[in-house]
Amino acid sequence: MNGPQRGASLIIVLAMLVIIAMIGAALVSLVGNESFTAMNQSAGLLAFGIADGGLEFEQYNLAQNVDWYRSLSDPMPTSVRTLGTAPNSGSFTVQTDLPGTRLRHRIPDGATTANICVYTTNRFPTSGNLMIGDDGMDPFEYVHYTGVGNAACGAQFTGITRDQTIAGVSGTAGSHERGELVYPVTTLVGALANNCTSLASLQIADNSKFLTAGSLSILTDTTPGSIDWEQITYTSSVRAGGRMTLYGVKRCQDGTASAAQAAGNPITPILVDDPPNPPDYEAEILSAGTTAVVVVGNANRVLRKTVRR
Repeated sequence: MNGPQRGASLIIVLAMLVIIAMIGAALVSLVGNESFTAMNQSAGLLAFGIADGGLEFEQYNLAQNVDWYRSLSDPMPTSVRTLGTAPNSGSFTVQTDLPGTRLRHRIPDGATTANICVYTTNRFPTSGNLMIGDDGMDPFEYVHYTGVGNAACGAQFTGITRDQTIAGVSGTAGSHERGELVYPVTTLVGALANNCTSLASLQIADNSKFLTAGSLSILTDTTPGSIDWEQITYTSSVRAGGRMTLYGVKRCQDGTASAAQAAGNPITPILVDDPPNPPDYEAEILSAGTTAVVVVGNANRVLRKTVRR
């Protein structure tokens, strides 16, 4: 074989070696990526399980609590737990939001009240309307407030105007005993027909105290002197432009009947119950689970669940 032929053969061999090296590198990278993806998936599943464990942990705590709405903060005190030991450790952080509170001081009968003392004003808007009372079967009252703050009695609503009427619906002005429920009030954006058909979405005026998912009651005064309640449930929501859009809406829940609901009708997070039973409590749990990934970083999963008692 002469010189030129040997040179050409050498170039071919070198080219083949380069191609083989590239294929080998690609195979190593593919195996590495698959391994990394598998580790991420495994860590994600573990983080999901940890977050789910956080939900169960908080549900157990709530089951031991005789009265959620007497919490002095909202969200309720955060629960944080670390599980296992490094490098196979993880943790969950649990937050529980409430849709209402309770009176901390009695409100006497009368037209003027300087302030209303409650266990917490956390997550309530800085001004708005309240419903005070157990449910529509018992005497309740709408009041308007213009501020929130702290006082010797604890948290308080200030700038109170009592005996309010919202879209023709009014309660009964009177005294309210310590421990009575206090709920935020918002309004319906669009009218609803008189039927129990489920809705893909429903809009209400936004209120920061309302839960991301849960139950609401819409009130209407179809017959003078008689308040009609329709309870709805929703599975998720989005806040934007001063409105709260509810999704996965089911009407006529908990044995309530439908009514022709006009835009502006008052809405509260209250759960309807037959007297003499008090309404059920509701709370929303947000659990964030975290675990380390073997290569780098952390895997995080977040779960939400609305519970009753």
